[in-house]
Amino acid sequence: MVVDEAVATALREQSQAQVGVFVAGCAERMAQVFIGLRSDDPERGGDVDTVVLLLEELWSAEAPQQQFQEYVDSLSGFPELDEASDEEIIDAGEIYSFYAVLGMRYAALYRSSGDAETALKCAHSCLTAMGQLDQNIPVATFFAQEAECQQRVISSYPLGEVDEIAQLRNADQVISRERLEALKERLPH
Repeated sequence: MVVDEAVATALREQSQAQVGVFVAGCAERMAQVFIGLRSDDPERGGDVDTVVLLLEELWSAEAPQQQFQEYVDSLSGFPELDEASDEEIIDAGEIYSFYAVLGMRYAALYRSSGDAETALKCAHSCLTAMGQLDQNIPVATFFAQEAECQQRVISSYPLGEVDEIAQLRNADQVISRERLEALKERLPH
């Protein structure tokens, strides 16, 4: 697994609330990729709305655990995670939409279960996506950026101040938009 050892250890040892902030950040950094690639498709409007609502809930420590299972079920029904398809995904937009949905599904699954191994899978899917993006663009910095974001969050523990969490989210939103822009440059026009 490509997740940094210190990050993996922290995810296994921290409170559910702290790890919840971690997976919310991972999902936030991937969200604009999905939203940006799917928002022009009228058939995906409901999916985009689901992602936007999920992000709000992921950042809320008070969101009920059982609600996240509904998000897991919903995301599992997205075409990106359709296991019935035997076709290999080769389109760049499809690949990164897949990773975005996968990361968000793991974030929701963590919040529904509290299983640290699921949080590790969330982190791993984000790193894998950024590693692949780095292989396909001239300036390869996204994998290192994702690893640094993950390390920054765990080194900030304990997080509890609303301002600290809001600053993290704002920074993650900026990163997510940068990823979408880099990906759009790679996609055929």
